[in-house]
Amino acid sequence: MAKNTSEKVVWWRFSLLFILFSSLWFFLFYWINRQIHDTGDVLFYGTPASSYWVYFICAVVYGLTTWGIYFTIKQGIHEKSFQSFKKGAQFMMTLAGLPLLISLPFLYLGVTHALVVSDEKIQFSSFWSLKETEYSWEKDVQGVAIDYSITTTTKIPHKRHFNGRYILHFKDGKKIDMWEGILEGNLPTIKKIDEMIQKKQIPFAVQRKPSAEEIDEFFNNKDTEFINDLYSR
Repeated sequence: MAKNTSEKVVWWRFSLLFILFSSLWFFLFYWINRQIHDTGDVLFYGTPASSYWVYFICAVVYGLTTWGIYFTIKQGIHEKSFQSFKKGAQFMMTLAGLPLLISLPFLYLGVTHALVVSDEKIQFSSFWSLKETEYSWEKDVQGVAIDYSITTTTKIPHKRHFNGRYILHFKDGKKIDMWEGILEGNLPTIKKIDEMIQKKQIPFAVQRKPSAEEIDEFFNNKDTEFINDLYSR
């Protein structure tokens, strides 16, 4: 029984440290991305979903590596042996070296991939391109498409989610979903962007409108007026 308890404690410690290290790496990648693109005076800054997945996968790899280095340092201190630490560190770098090297180009593409919206223009760095594209609201934006979908989770029966779509269409064929396609997409952000787009008189097209019952199910009283207005254009 004592052995099982000890093993559980070890696994709990490993899990907590792994989650901690991975979370720190994830937010570091996000912070670097934001420092590169967010100048502080922009209307909106967004992290596309592709960057989010790169950060998540790299954070797992870097989190495991960090835990391994932490463990070797701890063992070296416990045994009071630099050789023990050296062997452990060499083993960890041999094990993690290839995954870390493979992750570097994807991580670079991820931290340079962003969507920045200002009152004058839209700056977008696509994932596979090293160049940033600038779009003018007046010359390059063709219109906005409003849509939604409702999904039901398999883990929680009958638990439904409203997935809003606020898609900017550009004249070169590019489309960007401001609501569901980026990490920071949320209703307050959409309200702010929508207010600016209405002032610029950019055309709207509503693909589908949610029913009154669906609006009442997913939105509180202070948001229902905006949702009704958004999907009634």
